[in-house]
Order: sequence, then C-alpha cells, then structure tokens
Amino acid sequence: MFAFVFHDLSMLGQDPNSLLDCSELIPQPKPVIGHAHFPAGLTNKDIEQACADTPFPTLPTDPGPKTTVAAVPLNS
Repeated sequence: MFAFVFHDLSMLGQDPNSLLDCSELIPQPKPVIGHAHFPAGLTNKDIEQACADTPFPTLPTDPGPKTTVAAVPLNS
C-alpha cells in the first residue's frame, strides 16, 4: 500500500509520458566488506529503540578513542 501511495504522490503535477527511465545509468553498489559495528565510543546504550517488539541487534564496538565529528559552522 505504501509503495502505491508514494508512487502516486511522486507523480503529482508530472506528465508520466514526458519522463525518461534512467534506471540503467545507476550503477550497482559494491558489496559490503566487513560487518555491522558501532564506531569507537558508542554502544547499544546509545540507540533510541523505535520498536519494542523487535530488539536492536547487539553489535560490537570498534576499539580506540571515541569517534569525533568536526563542528559545522552556523553561517556556512
């Protein structure tokens, strides 16, 4: 149901006959190497669980100091 509604909404105001299918130009993604993990400094305790019926999997944490991200300037 969601896919049909999303499709219909995406077509609002468009003429489907004038659209081009460019899907063959999108490259296939490379296969994932490795496994799912948390960056250093994060654990399952940092996850805001969205669905109580399906628990978030327990993932390993990378070793090392806590991962930092540079601050983004407000006026950029």
